[in-house]
Amino acid sequence: MRIGLFIYNLLYGVSLPVLLTVAKFTSKKRGGFSVKRRFFSFPSESQVEGRDIWIHCASIGEVNSARPLIEKLKDRAIVTTFTDYGADRALKLFPEIPVYVIPPDMKPFTDRFVKSLGVKKLLVYETEIWPSLLTSAIEQKVEVYFVSGKITESSFSLYKRLSLVLKEIFNSSVFLARSDKDAERAKELGFAKVKTVGDLKFDSVMKPKPVNVSIGNRFPIIVWGSTHEGEEVLAGKIHVKLKEEFPQILTIVAPRHVGRAESLLSLLPGKAVLRTQSKNVPSDTDFYIVDTVGELSSFYSLGDIAVIGGTFNEKVGGHNPLEPMVFGIPVVLGPYYSHFQGVISKIKECIIFSTHENLFDKISLLIKNDELRHRVGVCGKRVLEKERSVTERILKEVFV
Repeated sequence: MRIGLFIYNLLYGVSLPVLLTVAKFTSKKRGGFSVKRRFFSFPSESQVEGRDIWIHCASIGEVNSARPLIEKLKDRAIVTTFTDYGADRALKLFPEIPVYVIPPDMKPFTDRFVKSLGVKKLLVYETEIWPSLLTSAIEQKVEVYFVSGKITESSFSLYKRLSLVLKEIFNSSVFLARSDKDAERAKELGFAKVKTVGDLKFDSVMKPKPVNVSIGNRFPIIVWGSTHEGEEVLAGKIHVKLKEEFPQILTIVAPRHVGRAESLLSLLPGKAVLRTQSKNVPSDTDFYIVDTVGELSSFYSLGDIAVIGGTFNEKVGGHNPLEPMVFGIPVVLGPYYSHFQGVISKIKECIIFSTHENLFDKISLLIKNDELRHRVGVCGKRVLEKERSVTERILKEVFV
């Protein structure tokens, strides 16, 4: 084993008991963490027979975004995730595809895991880098592609510092970038082949099935999607101010981690109802809290305005702003969206940018101005159509 990878495995092994304990604790609100699933749920030959493509996604958001690619390859694919809730989402979307959680990133485990898959190509969505797992794949002659790859400024600095461990991985992998900026960084890191194909998130946005809920004649309906700590408080303050002028307002809140949903009942300043409590929203409800997985995109269809969570929490860096656009409703973003800068650079003319301080004014203006609300919504819908076909460009590069 090369010295850099040896040191990494040594440090990882020493830290593993602590890492597992921390992961078990921090995942309680995110769907749980199974140690057994990581150590003992290796595929058998019969489970993966005839499947030669391995698609890896970090978690639930990445599974959703990679959906068009997985759909195209579903007869040949095996899907892996890092998180349990990501795997559960993949199983729900693709019950016919084998889905596994990757093992701890130590060579004895990753060697066995890769061998059990028996695949020819690995497609890593965005840039989920596990040194031992990727090294095991490369050593076993698996072709590695980073698809719709992204390298943020902070990640770029980190990867350069870890060049002793990562250099050979990059030299043996193909990087299919989401943007020219990501491609430039990949070239500097030394990837074997680099090409810009676009952001797969544009292909992943599609109209979902209608949501089974009875709301009645409410206006406006503000949907806060994928919220984090502090953002629900902000949603509550905005709601209270708007209600003075718009008494029929309904605020729908979908926390990023559904384990936090119940705590919002006492946090929000008004009558709040959980999705799992009732599919009928009483007329005096102020906040309808989505405590289910996979329904957020359907709830956007009910909204007059969408506010994207994670963009008002500096620690998060934003979430996908594209899902509401398919319905032609205006999208409001806060000041923090570093994780989606590539996407936002292409849709910035169709976004309402806001700060904490002027959020009320921005939303109020959209409610009052029907023409503005319609124009911003239509703009986003048109951009979505223009930026599609990323899946086809990826497949063309992978299956030359």
